[in-house]
Amino acid sequence: MIRLGLLMLATLLGLFLVLRTLGDQDLRADRQPAPSAPVSAAQDAGAEPLTAGGTDQEPAEPVEPIVQAEAQTPEKTVDYPGPELEPSPEYADRTADEPVVTLGEEGQIMYVTASRVNMRSGPGTQNSVIDSLARGTRVEALGPPDGDWVQIRTEQDVTGYTSGQFLSAEAP
Repeated sequence: MIRLGLLMLATLLGLFLVLRTLGDQDLRADRQPAPSAPVSAAQDAGAEPLTAGGTDQEPAEPVEPIVQAEAQTPEKTVDYPGPELEPSPEYADRTADEPVVTLGEEGQIMYVTASRVNMRSGPGTQNSVIDSLARGTRVEALGPPDGDWVQIRTEQDVTGYTSGQFLSAEAP
C-alpha cells in the first residue's frame, strides 16, 4: 500500500515537472505559418508599406485591410437539374390559401367542439387514428350527424369517423 502511494506521488511529481518546464513555451508557435501581408495598390506602385507605427518609431508589422463579409462569402445558388416546377393541371388555378375541398356539397357543415379530437378509420375506438382535429375545425358530415359515430370529411379531403358528441352545427 505504501509502495502504491509512493508510485502515485512520484508520477504526479514527474508530471508536474514536465508541465512546469513546457508550460512557459508556446507549443503552437512552431505549427502556425507566418501571416502574409496583402499587397495594396500603393505597394504595387512602389510606395512605402502601411504600418501600425508612426514615422518616429521603428517600422511595425503591416496592417491588413478590413474586408467586408459580402466580399469574402460568395452567394450560394441552388441549381436543381430539370425543368421548372409547375402545379398539376387540376391545381393550376388555385392559390395556396384555398381549401382543397368545398365542404357542404354532400352533407351538413359541423364544427369540432373539443380541444382535440381523433378522426378514426372506422366507427369505434378500436379503429386506427388517421388524423387529429383541433377545436373549431370545419368538417362535413357525410352520414347522419346525430349518431354516436359520424362519418366526416375535412377540407383537406380526408374522410374518417369521429364521435358525434364532439361535433356541433354551431361554431364554438
